[in-house]
Amino acid sequence: DKADEVTAFSTLKEEVTIALPQCIEKVLGKVPEYHATHVDSWCESIGQAVLKKLQEINANFKFIVSTSILEKKGAGFHTSSAVFWQPDTDGAVSYRWENKAMICVV
Repeated sequence: DKADEVTAFSTLKEEVTIALPQCIEKVLGKVPEYHATHVDSWCESIGQAVLKKLQEINANFKFIVSTSILEKKGAGFHTSSAVFWQPDTDGAVSYRWENKAMICVV
């Protein structure tokens, strides 16, 4: 069982990094325009798809998925995170996806 074998997030990082854009593309890949009324739904769909994929990769971890979608208007976007974890076993991955209309950060 893969969940029993893996004890460090670093061993999953490459697989997770590949999965993130795939999950985003499934939701936003064919969306040509930013629509504020759809952002909540898009964020929910992306977050759930990422969580499902992460659990398929390895269910032996607790996961937090944060999704931000913003209209591409040239405005700045700043975010920050603070963590308290075991650096030997825990970790984080982020991915920035964009098209002509919007930017998505997971």
